[in-house]
Formats: sequence, C-alpha cells, structure tokens
Amino acid sequence: MVLSSPEGGTILRINNKLILIFLLLLSLVISSCNMPQSDLSPAEKTAIINTSVAETVAAGLEGSPQPNYTESVDTTATPNPNLEITDTPEPSNTPQPDTPTPSNTPIPCNLAKFLSDITIPDGTVFEPGETFTKTWRLKNVGSCAWTSGYDIVFSGGDAMDAPASVQLTAGTVNPEQNVDISVDLTAPSASGTYRGNWQLRDPSDVLFGVTNSSSGLFWVEIEVFVPTNTPEPESEVLHRDASRSKTVSIGGMSSDTRLGIAPNGDPMRAFVDYNLGSLSGLSTSSTIQSATLDLSNFSGNSCFEFLHPLKALQINYGAVPNYPSDFNQSPTATLLSVSSGSGIATPVNITSILQNFVNANGAGHFQFRMELEHDDTGAAYKCLMEWPDPLLNITYLP
Repeated sequence: MVLSSPEGGTILRINNKLILIFLLLLSLVISSCNMPQSDLSPAEKTAIINTSVAETVAAGLEGSPQPNYTESVDTTATPNPNLEITDTPEPSNTPQPDTPTPSNTPIPCNLAKFLSDITIPDGTVFEPGETFTKTWRLKNVGSCAWTSGYDIVFSGGDAMDAPASVQLTAGTVNPEQNVDISVDLTAPSASGTYRGNWQLRDPSDVLFGVTNSSSGLFWVEIEVFVPTNTPEPESEVLHRDASRSKTVSIGGMSSDTRLGIAPNGDPMRAFVDYNLGSLSGLSTSSTIQSATLDLSNFSGNSCFEFLHPLKALQINYGAVPNYPSDFNQSPTATLLSVSSGSGIATPVNITSILQNFVNANGAGHFQFRMELEHDDTGAAYKCLMEWPDPLLNITYLP
C-alpha cells in the first residue's frame, strides 16, 4: 500500500506483510488478556508475547509459502446403543450396454445379384436335341460399372453345347442397374435333369458371383423327356416273286403274267406271288398303314372292257400253281373286280385284305389269281392282257 500527499509526494510505503504482522500482534495482545492471571507472572506473559511476535515476524519476513499439511482428526466415534447399524453394500459395477459403432465397410467393386429367369424357368421340359435360349436378369450391386470387358462364364455342370463365355454387355451397366444376358443351348439326347452353372468375370479375369446364392452361381436347369420309342413307318415297293408267279392255261404254263383267252379258246389265268418276308420287321403284330396293288402298266387289246369283268382273287397256291386244282380254287378274298381298264388306271387299295393276311400269316407269301370272268367262252372271244411287273406298295409299322 502507498500513501501520497495532496501535493503528489509519497508519504509512506506500507508493506502488506507488515500490516499482517500488526494484526497478529494485536490478536495476541487481546488473547493474552484472557489467560489465567494466577498461573503466569507479568514477566512470563511478556516473554511469551515477545516470542510469538518474533516468530510471526520472522515467518512473514521470510515470504515462505503456506505449508501443505493435513490435520489429524480423531474419527473414532462412540457407538450409540440406540442406533441400529446396517451394512450398506458397495455399489456394483454394472456394465454399461454396448452401443454399436456404425461400420463404414466399403462396397466391393465386383458384385452381382440374380433377379429373375426371363426365359426357361427351372424344370422346363424339352425333347432331345431341342435348341433354346436361356435369359437371366442380373443387377450390378457392386461399386464398379460393368463394361464390354465383362463376361458370364460356364462354371460346371451340364454345358448343353454352350460356349465357354458370353459377353455380358456391349455398353455399360452402372451400379444399381440391371442387365439381361442370354445363352443359346441345346437339350441333351437322353432323358433326365440337366443343370449348367454360370458366374461372372471381370476384364482382369477375376471371377465373381451373385450375392443371393450360397455358391455365388446362377444356373439353367431343364428336363429332357424322350418319348416312347415308336418306330417310324416303313414304306416298300414289292415286285412279284418271278419263281412263283406264273401264267397257267389249259395247254401249259409260262413265267409271264398274262390272262385272257388263247387263240384256241382255252382260258389263261395269271398267278402272282409277293414275298412279304423281304419286309424288315414284319410280323403278325405289325400294322399295315396302306397297301395298294398297281396293275396300271398293262398291255394288250383290253378285251375285258367288252367281254367280262377282270377279277383278282386271293388264294394260297404254294410254291407253284397247279392246273386244274388252283385254276378253280375258291378264293379267300376278292382284291378287285372291274369292268374296264379305267378300274385299274390307278392303284387299287387292298389295305384291309393285306392286314388280315399278315395277322394270320405274318411275313408269308401273299398270293392271288387274276382272271376274266367266264374266260372259257371259246375262240370266238380271243383276247390277251399282259403285265410286265405288277407292283405291291406297302407302308407299315413293324
């Protein structure tokens, strides 16, 4: 503290510590007045005061900091008999719930998601060798755009004639965009279930898959069904068996196929044989789908147009026809009966007759006799008809 005069001069500079000393001395003097007078003499009191003042002044003059000490306090308490003491447990260290920390996991560059089968759902049925086009729809769920350098590649299973890889896109498929990708395939030749697996490949030949498949693969799965083996119909043209086909007249026998009335008035009848044993697989259980007898390639004077009908009668005459037994043998069926050449200008249908024969005989010799009705009239009705090669056309299922 500094005291100044009104004229501006300094009168007295007082130290703060001296003021403190003064106050302490005053306190001691006052307290000394309350001390028991009977215990100390005036000289002893004066000595105590002087000693305290001296110590106080010395402490103030030295400027030492305040000591840091702790007073010892007796905390022993006298138990209160009327007070019930209850042990209070220490609070437990209850763990605080963990607060999840948001993760900033980056999205991979190459990542795809399968969306749907655009064509050929799983289980589609095909016939053996049938071709088809499979189309998938995929979504880019990665962080990198798909460019023309990306492919889908075959990754095992049944290839079904697929290429090893197919370009994914000719343009760009950005993240969160979809793309449809197609592959041309062929159904296998055998019955069964077939599955071909596929995945994706980036321009660096790194393979990656789809997120919603445990294997990362997407696929095509089909069924192939082979129908019951139904034989294709067989079509054959049979020529007559020359060794068993003969012309018989009262006067003799020849290998030509002729009929009519000989110049001497004797009748001529043609016996024709077809060996069904030359037909592959023909049996009693075979089905004759069609059978026609082609007699249109004849030559002669067409005498039956003016005289009597031409007949073809089914008989079984064996290896060689005999006269007169087979000449007049009763037929088992009539193949045809026509009154003029127009009746044989086109092939004659004998399907049902031949089916009945096959049912009974299988691949036997189918035989018939051609004649002019009442061809024994005599020389007044001379005529001649000849066939170089009458044909039997057959379509059948073995």
